Amino acid sequence: MRAVLTVVAVFLAGLVVLGPAAAEGAIVLNEVLADPARDWSPTDGDDTYDSLDDEWVEIYNTGPAAVDLTGWRLTDATGEWRFGFDGVLQPGAHVVVYGNESYDWEDANGFPKYGLSLNNGGDTVKLVAADLVTVVDQVTYTTSQTLDDRAYGRLPDGGAEWRVFDGLNPLNPPATGLMPSPGQPNGASPVEPTTWGGIKALFE
Repeated sequence: MRAVLTVVAVFLAGLVVLGPAAAEGAIVLNEVLADPARDWSPTDGDDTYDSLDDEWVEIYNTGPAAVDLTGWRLTDATGEWRFGFDGVLQPGAHVVVYGNESYDWEDANGFPKYGLSLNNGGDTVKLVAADLVTVVDQVTYTTSQTLDDRAYGRLPDGGAEWRVFDGLNPLNPPATGLMPSPGQPNGASPVEPTTWGGIKALFE
């Protein structure tokens, strides 16, 4: 009987979802690419570069438990809502929101359709909790940090330090050589990215 209870306890532990306060501390903005120069989005249905579709923002769960992101949103310096989340993000997981996904969300929810609308001349990206007031995390980037195919991200994932990932467009000087890595550990070579739609599909 004790063994059965132990198994049940372990199973239930895997289903824990953090409460609001703990969740807000666990989820961070992790990487931003504001000025794409190639086709980044795997969800736009084509292999063609589009400045709106191929911008992206990555978030990351630094905590030990899953976090329900339903109602959380992305915005920028304008304060306009750019994307709304719906689902659970597992511990140690990344999720990427691409410009075309943002556009589709705006269209479906009656907002002006601009996509992520990340300013190439510098901008502030904010992640806002479901109360639509609490800023969970934010990052401000400059022009040089996000020129063509340069991403700006935390190194390591969820860490305090932000670096320019300029492996596709080296800074001169100093080049870091780090590659943008949507949906993957920061600093790694690019592989097939993970999208928010792809994450949700795993639970459907």
